[in-house]
Amino acid sequence: VSLGASAFSVSGSVSATTVSAVNVSATTFSGLAVNGMPYPPPFVYVEMDEAGTDSTNEQNFSLGADTTVTTGDSSHIAWNDAEKYFTVSATGTYDLLGNFVVDSGSQSDPLELRVKKNGSMTHTISPKLYGNVGPEERTIHSILTAVAGDYITITIEMDDGGAKTAHLESGSNLTLKRIK
Repeated sequence: VSLGASAFSVSGSVSATTVSAVNVSATTFSGLAVNGMPYPPPFVYVEMDEAGTDSTNEQNFSLGADTTVTTGDSSHIAWNDAEKYFTVSATGTYDLLGNFVVDSGSQSDPLELRVKKNGSMTHTISPKLYGNVGPEERTIHSILTAVAGDYITITIEMDDGGAKTAHLESGSNLTLKRIK
C-alpha cells in the first residue's frame, strides 16, 4: 500500500504474517505492540538526588536519599520509592543497569552489589573499593526474566564481616527496561 504524503490513522488491530520492510514516522504512538512487546519498550530510570545512608548492613539502592524517577510506562514497571524496589506487571525479559558512585571513606574492601528478585539473589558482583582514592564508580548489569508481580531490588554492602560502611553518592542511578 502506498499512501504518499497523506495522513493515515489506524484504530483497532493491524496484523501481518510477513513484513519485509517498514518505515514509520509519527508524532504519537499509543498501544503499539510488536510480537507482544509494547513499543516503545517500558522502562524506569531512578537517579539519587543526594547521598544515601552510611551503613554496615546490606541496604537497598538509594536508602536514605530522595530520588528523581523517569517512567516510560508505569503500567509495566513501577518504582516503589518508599521500599526502594521495582515492581513489574508483565512477564518478560528485563535489562537492569546500575551506575553507582560509591563512597567507603578511607576503607578498602570488596563491595557486594546484588540483584535480587522477590528477595532471592540472581546476580552478584564484588568489585574492590580503594578508600584512599575517594568515591569510585561501579557498574552492575544484569538480564533477568520476571513474571507479573515480581519485585526487583539492588543492594550494596561492604564484604568485610560488617565492620565497614559504604553509601551511594548523588547521581547514582538505575535503569530497568523490558527487552522481550
